[in-house]
Amino acid sequence: MTMGNIDPTATVHSTASVDPSATVRAGAMIGCKVTVGRNAHVGANAIIQSGVHVGEYATIRDEAMVGPGALLGPGSTTGRGARIGPKAEVGTRAVVGDRTNIGSGSRVSAGALVEQRTTLRRGALVDRGAKVGSRVSVGSHAWIGAGARIGSRTALGARVVVGSNAEVGHRARLEQGVQIPRNAVVPARARAVS
Repeated sequence: MTMGNIDPTATVHSTASVDPSATVRAGAMIGCKVTVGRNAHVGANAIIQSGVHVGEYATIRDEAMVGPGALLGPGSTTGRGARIGPKAEVGTRAVVGDRTNIGSGSRVSAGALVEQRTTLRRGALVDRGAKVGSRVSVGSHAWIGAGARIGSRTALGARVVVGSNAEVGHRARLEQGVQIPRNAVVPARARAVS
């Protein structure tokens, strides 16, 4: 086990590797075979489960939980109280907001933004540079294309596809299997069924 700047009340498994420049705050728990990269930050009372890779300059805020085998890319930010599921990926410089839930096997690509209190169900994908507003529900295996914008309080059902650079307005509802073409605009409060 290599050790960085670790608070004495934090727990770090003997097989974990924490870069000497990394910071682990009070009460945090680092599981077995976890790697915490250069200048990364793990907040107070955060839980990082087994096999997680935390990239350099990544930030995991207080009380966040990262599931087994997840990958947090360089420069990514995981918000306070956020939940990252097993084998989920948060890409380079991607931001996952406070109290957001990212389901197992889901992916938030490089430069994407998922705002606070949003839920991505199992296998969902938010592609490069997309922005998902606050309090959005994204169904299992849904896909949000590169550069797409999803308004706050919107619901996307399972297997919904939102094409690249498309916009979905606030409080819209896209039922299971709906496909929105690239560059399309779905107005606020609209409802689409397949």
